[in-house]
Amino acid sequence: MTCLETQRMIIRFINDDLSLEELELFLDHVNSCSECREELEVYYALITAMKQLDDDKILYDDFSMELSAKLEKAQEKIIHKKFVYYRKNVAIVVVILIAIFTINWRYSKIEEPVVIVRESNHRLRTVYHHHRETTLEADLQAYIEKVRNP
Repeated sequence: MTCLETQRMIIRFINDDLSLEELELFLDHVNSCSECREELEVYYALITAMKQLDDDKILYDDFSMELSAKLEKAQEKIIHKKFVYYRKNVAIVVVILIAIFTINWRYSKIEEPVVIVRESNHRLRTVYHHHRETTLEADLQAYIEKVRNP
């Protein structure tokens, strides 16, 4: 942010009309630029004194202390908003993770019944074993005959 942009925001800062993003940029610049900080102090003293005169209040002479308190309050507001934002995001992520683990756990508990076959009524199994044994025997007999009669 440039000094010109910051100086344009001074009155809006004093009147609390800056958005959170503008306020953060404004505070960063004012805290790093001594010229803009001095400009802010002058504007703050003038505007606050004029408001006090308009309201027929007693003029305070310690405007820099009031400005420092206002700047600290604005910084705390930014920190609080960021904290709330991140806390909400973390809460959403935690809720989503809990939901995923709950669903996963619930579906992992569903087991299909295990059927143990003690006796087989299927002819396929017995036919396969019989065919396999007869084929092996026939192949073995053929090999023996081949070896004996070369």
